[in-house]
Amino acid sequence: MKFRHKVLMVNIIIIAITLSLSGYFIMSRQNRLMMDAQIKNAVIENNLMESVIEYSLLEVINDPKKYVGSELPEIADRVTAGMLSSDTELFLGYDGQLLFGSNKKDSIPVRLLTKDPESGRKRYEVSEEKKGDYVYVITSIYVEEKEIAIITKRNITDTKDIINSNINMFRYFIVVILFISGFMVYILSLLLTRPLEKLNRVTDEFAEGNFDTRSKVRSRDEIGLLSEKFNHMADSVEDHIDELNDMIHRRDQFVADFTHEIKTPMTTIIGYADTIRSVELPRETEVKAANYIFSEGKRLEQMSQHLFDLIYLKDGTIPKQPVNTQALGDAVVDTMLPSIENAGLSLEADFENDTITGDSSLLKTVFVNLLDNARKATATALESEKDKERVIHFTGKVLTGDKSSDKKGYQIIVEDHGIGIAKEDIDRICDEFYMVDKSRSRQEGGAGLGMSLVSVILKEHGATLDIESELGVGTRMIVTFPETNE
Repeated sequence: MKFRHKVLMVNIIIIAITLSLSGYFIMSRQNRLMMDAQIKNAVIENNLMESVIEYSLLEVINDPKKYVGSELPEIADRVTAGMLSSDTELFLGYDGQLLFGSNKKDSIPVRLLTKDPESGRKRYEVSEEKKGDYVYVITSIYVEEKEIAIITKRNITDTKDIINSNINMFRYFIVVILFISGFMVYILSLLLTRPLEKLNRVTDEFAEGNFDTRSKVRSRDEIGLLSEKFNHMADSVEDHIDELNDMIHRRDQFVADFTHEIKTPMTTIIGYADTIRSVELPRETEVKAANYIFSEGKRLEQMSQHLFDLIYLKDGTIPKQPVNTQALGDAVVDTMLPSIENAGLSLEADFENDTITGDSSLLKTVFVNLLDNARKATATALESEKDKERVIHFTGKVLTGDKSSDKKGYQIIVEDHGIGIAKEDIDRICDEFYMVDKSRSRQEGGAGLGMSLVSVILKEHGATLDIESELGVGTRMIVTFPETNE
């Protein structure tokens, strides 16, 4: 059952119960008042009849020649002719017998002629008969130790008809009111629940995969708040789905790039190994082939090590401890100086003494990769420009605030005067397997994982990497550690 139908049914039931109860009490009170008025008039008439008859009986009692039983019909006849209304009939009973009736064709129940021991001197009864509805008022008086029953019979059929007509009208009124109110409640519930139906349709579309759909919020009530919550949920779900799609895309791209990177050295290794195995080669050619096999094997080894480090850093936790910046700089210089000098370059290092928190071996990996990239970029630039500056700068300094005593962190910069990096390459340089110059990187034994590893390590240390570069001029790699721990 739809919500609007439930609202309709509940409201109709409430309205019906409210109208019925209120109408019942109002109608009951009105009907009671009408009946009380008729009974009161009937009692007044009976009292009047009683007074006149008692006064007339005084003459009969005082005259010994007259007999009460014989004089009563004459007295009742005079009263009927002069005082009785058209809606009332008079009956007289004497000693348990009906002595007089104003309507010869009508009668009364015999039980009314005898006094009820439990009742008082005067009583009344409301009776429904075939001819109509009547009020009987009975007064008992005693003359010469015999009971005289003065009975008036008042016709209240018109009053009862009015009461029944009012009841029927009230029933008709309730039906009409319920129909009108039901129609109005249905229209109102339709208008009130329309936003819920729209939200329901939007939810169905969203469930079917249309993640761009949103609910249009047009009110500030609970339904509007629900729509806002739905839109907020939809935004969150869409963001998560985009993240998952991006993760899946990057995973697929990673697998494709990794497969491609492995295929190249494996093809070289298999080709040269097969040549050495199947053909008798001169010693010089054999050594050359073995060198190719060795260099490609080393590249595979380096690639696997970088992949292992990436997986470990993404899934594991790095234990951190204080690291002296000068000691870190010296260790990196000791590692990279031979390869830099072999390339005909020089390295200028200058580190301010300070302490940062991290893993010294991983931080060393970061700056070895950055210096190695600087070496490759500078060597490449020298091939086309012989007068190019051959110095690579490797510096570290303490960042201070407005006051020299306020430390803001530590910054390490690797600067070269090499070929530079294009802006579109800077945005992607930290992606796995991305290489600015693929052919030269492979010749150098690279696999495009170095900068990805650098990015992950720095992220785990809470450090940032900023790249400033211009094609043909050079590159500055700026690593900033936000806090300095003494």
